[in-house]
Amino acid sequence: MTPPSTLLQQGAKASLTLAFFAFPMSVALANVALLLTLVFWLLGCVWGHSLRDTRQALSNPLAPPALALFAWIALAALWSPAEGPLIGAALGKYSKLLWVPVFIGLLNDPAMRRRCAQAFALAMLFTLVVTWLNVWFDFSWTRTHNQGFGEDHTVFKDRIAQGILMSFFTVMALHQAMRAPTRARGVLAALVAALAAFSVLFLSSGRTGYLALLLALAVFAVFAVGLHRRRLAIAALALVAVMAITFTTSTQLRSRVNEAWLEARDSSITVPVTSAGARMEMNRFALQSALEHPVLGHGTASYPVLSPTHFTDPAWCAVVCVHPHNQFAFFLFEQGLIGLALFLWFVFAIARQAWREDTPRRALMMGFVTVLLVANTTHSSFWLSTENHFFILMSALLMAAIPMRQRERVAP
Repeated sequence: MTPPSTLLQQGAKASLTLAFFAFPMSVALANVALLLTLVFWLLGCVWGHSLRDTRQALSNPLAPPALALFAWIALAALWSPAEGPLIGAALGKYSKLLWVPVFIGLLNDPAMRRRCAQAFALAMLFTLVVTWLNVWFDFSWTRTHNQGFGEDHTVFKDRIAQGILMSFFTVMALHQAMRAPTRARGVLAALVAALAAFSVLFLSSGRTGYLALLLALAVFAVFAVGLHRRRLAIAALALVAVMAITFTTSTQLRSRVNEAWLEARDSSITVPVTSAGARMEMNRFALQSALEHPVLGHGTASYPVLSPTHFTDPAWCAVVCVHPHNQFAFFLFEQGLIGLALFLWFVFAIARQAWREDTPRRALMMGFVTVLLVANTTHSSFWLSTENHFFILMSALLMAAIPMRQRERVAP
């Protein structure tokens, strides 16, 4: 008979695997899966060894910055002008940082990490297939209903979130192509990567996805070829050629980039609100206001309270008074330089570990860091639900292998 401790551990791991499958498609299902994960974990702390695994996970380089960042976000509520419900909502959005050691503890064996990676890949593969089918067929349950090339074919999420997730999925597929045990599987993985990249650049209108994908591919290529000058030169030429061909042939990408340039150039709160123009004005307001309280910030959840005093036009405020569409500026505004430094520590922990990995895994992790940096420069990704799920859970997945490999090295 299976002991209760084993059943609880299996329940927690199965629930976490479901969360990796769910968040690319449904935040509600992902939240239910995470709730079940935590329930099983808490029960496992009483009747199992969940607490032991979590204690071991505290030594992971990702755990200290994650816990410190959440603690500072909670502490910054003390000087916030926001009311309790707004602060509580903000703490709820960042709460997954607090559970990073739990996630890492549950991801402490290779089989579990493989299942979670496969669950995410399966969800993204389904999204990719439907994105392509949507070129010719309409589905009542998809986010968009546009047929034909040159249209936006967002399936489950908004175009920004789908572009971010699909960009990393492209990098994942390339990583699998590098490590494929057979030539056939390598070619198949490369084909999936090509279809995923094409979907971002030609079947989406999300400019964050364009930038995240192109920069992630560039960084992945650099780290994949290593210090071999000839290979690096070939990779650079190939990337330049791909970018040139893409910009020439994708009318949607070209028009969206040109539109962003014009909106940013003409940005002002006296003109109608635009996507790029709004980002320019939000960044300007956030950075200027951060100078008033540079070290501690204005306090957690203060941005939606203070921004309406600057953005008095209701049309503008409806877009820009919720969050500043830049996580770096967001932390600087609300948690000051201390909060921003803790967030950079979180990112640095992943990048630093990437340098210690073998070539394929280093390329994968640096590609992820690139997507993270791009996404959080143009969006408040650690505050928004889907992107918050993605970046925190995927960070834990990528970093969870470290303690296991260290134990393996010192084992007699």
